[in-house]
Amino acid sequence: MITINRELIRGGVGTDVLTACLKRHGEALPDMQRLRAYYEGKNPGILERADGERGQTRLPHPFGRYIALTAAGYLTGKPIVYEAPGQEAALDALARSFHDNAMDSVDAELAVQAAVYGKGVERIYTDRQGKTRSVTVSPEDGFVVYDDTVAHEPMFGLCLSQLTRADGTPDGAQLEVLTAEETMTYRLNDPRHVGDADLIRRERHYFGQVPLIEYWNNCDETGDFAAVLPLIDGYDLLQTERVRDKEEFADSLLVLTGCQLEQGWHTRVVEGPNGEPVEERVPDEDPARRLRRERCLSLPDSEAGAQYLTHSLHEADTEVLRAALKEDIHKFSFVPDLSDKQFAQNQSGVAMKYKLMGLERMASVKERWFREGLRTRLAIYARMLALAGTAEMDAARIECRFQRGTVESEE
Repeated sequence: MITINRELIRGGVGTDVLTACLKRHGEALPDMQRLRAYYEGKNPGILERADGERGQTRLPHPFGRYIALTAAGYLTGKPIVYEAPGQEAALDALARSFHDNAMDSVDAELAVQAAVYGKGVERIYTDRQGKTRSVTVSPEDGFVVYDDTVAHEPMFGLCLSQLTRADGTPDGAQLEVLTAEETMTYRLNDPRHVGDADLIRRERHYFGQVPLIEYWNNCDETGDFAAVLPLIDGYDLLQTERVRDKEEFADSLLVLTGCQLEQGWHTRVVEGPNGEPVEERVPDEDPARRLRRERCLSLPDSEAGAQYLTHSLHEADTEVLRAALKEDIHKFSFVPDLSDKQFAQNQSGVAMKYKLMGLERMASVKERWFREGLRTRLAIYARMLALAGTAEMDAARIECRFQRGTVESEE
């Protein structure tokens, strides 16, 4: 969370404040990009590992994607239900607006963002037909700046987007500054610096609040798999070494005892300097290469021997470690392994609830913070419906009910 003193923008949001906020956001950007890489299955912990002359095989495992999608699906897999006793007519108008906007999909995307980055970002805008719309913005590109009081009231939001030419080459950036009253658009040559001359447009809006909303995953703004990244790296490394062990067996060293591979020679007739035939001594095929091709070795006597020198992993111990790492990843992320055989067994509802207890508690925390963002969204949509003369409603009286998956206990 980026916070500043409200006195700094008493006369308006200055370019020095914007530059400072972009700098602070840029400092956190590498961590967000790293989390996105783990979500995409491009785990930098193993893919960027320097192994010298070792084999190039690397096995990233998409635990991040599994954890994020499972946790997000558990929270918003079923659409959120809105209830407003005594305001049924207004609620119908709000439901139509949400339906036209495919708000269920927006909520699902926000939940995934929160599971990955620790927060999701929603942008509310008015389309060309004058309808209120919502879209998700990557936390890498958009964020809200709050005041430094205990209330942490949002003061303005920033949305940074990269611009490109027709051929796809970079062409600067566009920065949108969203306050409670207007939207200011800047055209930047340097995305890290904002100048007064970069302002190209100012437009007033009527949302009554900052139309950029952050949906936090928890009070720490941490993603669901951020705490288990070292465990994922360990799992990737172990599995990578197991595969490399099998690959390197064919290239292992051959140790000969009481004998050696000798280079053979033969002669061939070639044309000499004066045109007369002469004999030339040339080496036979490299003995090591011939051995790999023929896979046959003749030993001179019973005292001689040959064996491969390999670095092999003890499969039984390795499998125990692999299972322990996998169990810890699920244990400390609070997301169970639903493919485990214990979930395929016919168990009672009480037993199943116990296995899902960690996920349920984590979802309860996610729900509380997600609801904070929903309250801001509802207030903005209610205001816009009232301004359009569609419906008058008290957004504070609307209840948001999540339909998380539950397991009913058996009688």
